Amino acid sequence: MKTYAMMILGCKVNDYEAAYVRENMNRHFEEVSFKDKADIYLIFTCCVTNMAEAKTRKFIHSARRRNNDAYVVAIGCLSQIKSDTEVFADVDLIIGSDDKDKIVDLILSNAHLNNVHKKLDDSFEHLFIESYETKSRSFLKVQDGCNQFCSYCIIPFARGRERSGDHHKLLEEARVLARKNKEIVLTGIHTGRYNDGEYDLYALLKDLCEIDGLETIRLSSIEITEINDQIIDLMAHNDKLARHLHIPVQSLDDRVLKAMNRPYTVDEYKDRIAYIRDQIKDISISTDLIVGFPGESDACFSNTLNNIRDIGFSFIHIFPYSRKSSTAADKMDGHLDERIKKQRLKVVEALQSVYTKKYHDRFKGRKVRVLVEKHNNGFSYGYSREYIYTRIDGELNIGDIYDVVIDDTTTEVCGHVAE
Repeated sequence: MKTYAMMILGCKVNDYEAAYVRENMNRHFEEVSFKDKADIYLIFTCCVTNMAEAKTRKFIHSARRRNNDAYVVAIGCLSQIKSDTEVFADVDLIIGSDDKDKIVDLILSNAHLNNVHKKLDDSFEHLFIESYETKSRSFLKVQDGCNQFCSYCIIPFARGRERSGDHHKLLEEARVLARKNKEIVLTGIHTGRYNDGEYDLYALLKDLCEIDGLETIRLSSIEITEINDQIIDLMAHNDKLARHLHIPVQSLDDRVLKAMNRPYTVDEYKDRIAYIRDQIKDISISTDLIVGFPGESDACFSNTLNNIRDIGFSFIHIFPYSRKSSTAADKMDGHLDERIKKQRLKVVEALQSVYTKKYHDRFKGRKVRVLVEKHNNGFSYGYSREYIYTRIDGELNIGDIYDVVIDDTTTEVCGHVAE
C-alpha cells in the first residue's frame, strides 16, 4: 500500500478540512509521519503571517528531499493567493480554498495541475466527517469566508465572501461525531456570523446542546460584536457550553483599531467584556493581539498595555504585524522595524504571564471539568472547560471528561480526580 504524510499549518478550519481529507485518504493509503519517506505529501498552507509562508516553502523542500519522486500536494489559503508563483513551482497538485472534496480523486488519478479557482464559489462546501483521528475532541466547520476586510488581513482574498452551512447537515454531522467524541469545537473564518436564513449561531448552539452523548460545545473564536445576549444567556445556563470565549481584539488603542478597520472602540470592547463577566462567573476570556502595526507609536503601545492590565485576559495569542501585499495596511506609512515588533511582543508576553497566572490561581482548591487528551510519565493532560491546560495524577481514559480538583498552579496547573 502506498504511504502518505500530512502537515497542517494555520487555523482550526485547516484542522477540520485536513481531518476530512485524512478520513478519505485512509481508505486508499497508509499514513506515516511527515518526517518519514512517503509516496505522497500533503501540506495544508496558511497565509496569515510571513512565517507561515516560510514554513510552507520549508515543508515542500523537505518533502522533495525525503523523496524526490513523491507526489506533493499543496492545499489552502497560501495556495489560493500564490498558486502561480515560484513558491509552488515544485508541487504536483495545487488546491485552493475550495474543491477539498476532490483532492483524493485527483490524487488517485495522478493529476498534475493547478486546480485553484481565482473566483471562489459562493456556496458553502460541506465536508462531512464521520470520525476524528484523535479520541478527544472533534471540530465542526459551520462557516467560511469573511466580509470584514480588516486592513492587515489577507483572508478575505484567500477564503472569499461569507457563507454558512445548512444547519440540518451540520446537526447530523454533529450527531455522528458525538458517537466517538464528547467535545465539539465550532469553527469558521467568522464563526459568529453563522447564518442559515433566520437560523443563527444561537439557534445552532441551542440545538447542539440537545444532542445525546455530546458533553461539551466550544467556540473556537468569535468577534465582540457578534456575541449577542442570547448566546451569553445560553452559556450562563447550559452546562454543555464551555466557559471560554476567544474574542480577538488585535489592538487596545483606538487610533490603531481605526486604522485596522476594526468595528469597535476600546471602550465598547471593554464594556462588553464587563457585561459577559457579570453574567458568567469565572469565564475565561482570551484574545488575539497584533503588535507593531504601521503607525503604532510608543503612546499607542502604552495604551494597549494599560488596557491589557484593565481587562486581565486569561491568555493572549500575540503576533508581530506581518506585511501582506494586496492589503490596505501594506500601503500605509509608518511601518515599524522588526526589532521593535519583537521587543513589543516580549513586553506583552511578560505582562500577560502575570494575568494568566492570576486567572489560574482563582481555581486552586476548586473543581473543574477536564477532557483528557494524552498521557505522559504517569500523568494525564487535557483542557478544562475554561481552556486551562491541566496535569492530572494517574493515567485516565483518553476522551473522557473528569471532575478535577486543582491542587497547584505554581509552574503548571496540576490536580487530581475528585472523589
